[in-house]
Order: sequence, then structure tokens, then C-alpha cells
Amino acid sequence: MPPPGKALIVDIDGVVSPVHGRTAWGDDVTAGNVFGPVLVSPGLCARLDDLAQTPGLSCWWLTSWSVKMRAAMRPFPGRGWPVVADPAHAPRAGRTWWKLAALEIWLDQHAEVLALAWCDDDLRGGRPAAVRRWLAARGIESLLLTPRTSRGLTPEHLDTLEAWARDPRPPRPPRRT
Repeated sequence: MPPPGKALIVDIDGVVSPVHGRTAWGDDVTAGNVFGPVLVSPGLCARLDDLAQTPGLSCWWLTSWSVKMRAAMRPFPGRGWPVVADPAHAPRAGRTWWKLAALEIWLDQHAEVLALAWCDDDLRGGRPAAVRRWLAARGIESLLLTPRTSRGLTPEHLDTLEAWARDPRPPRPPRRT
């Protein structure tokens, strides 16, 4: 069995790029255009890319943005990150939210993941508690970050992610019943 691992799952709209707002970083630039200007923070991009170098951490996209859309942005984090699932091909697996269905299938294929940080503004509105319980039932420790859609991830969110990712204690293995 592979060693216990941590995974970071990241969305784009409302997380890396604010929707109808500005980031909390104070260094926003227009990285490209997708249905309008895409604002990102070079500071956020750099910290996410640095975080991805953390031993024992794998970083993944879970977003409706295509590879082509992400590749057209400058600056932009996670150029080499794989995707959990393509929304056009993500089976629903009995769930109404495609991201949760995709994550369920992905987790079934990645038993080495014992701790998961998920950054998605769509987790707001009552979903965090349910998702936390669902992940705990699978034996996975979770850190769910739900930024305000109009701000995206803040420096404080990155501080939290970095502390979580660099915590030397291994994630707890799943409980056996």
C-alpha cells in the first residue's frame, strides 16, 4: 500500500479568480479572458505553485475550466496539475452535484489519500458539514475552504493550507470496523 498522502483539490471561478470582484491580495492582474476578464493574483499563483512542491501532497483541479482555458491564462497556477474529472464526462453516480460524484469516483481510485483539502466556493451554504461527514465516513480527514465568490482565496486561506500541508504528522489511517 502506498504511504498515506494528502491531496489538494482546487476550483477556479470564485477560488483562484474572483467572480465580479477583486482578490484580497492587492496585486490583481488580468490573466486572460473567459466570458470577460479573468482576474488573478500573481501572489496567490506563486503560493499555490510553491505549495504544490510540498512532499506528500498532490494537487488537482476540480473545475469546469478546460485544459485549454487554463493554458491560455498568464499568470496562472497549477499548469501541471491533473484534473479529477472533466465535467462533460463526469458520471453523476446518483448525486446531483457533478463535482461530488467525480470526487467519489476519484477517491475510489486513490486509496492513498487519507487527508484532503478542497477549495471551492460552491461548498458554501450548508455543504461543508455534509461533505466533512461524508469524507470522515470514508476515513479521510478534511479541510474545506469556502471562499467568498467575489474574493476567492485570501492570504489567510493560503496560510491555513500551508500549515495543513506541511504538518509533519501523517493523516490518521481509516478506522476499521
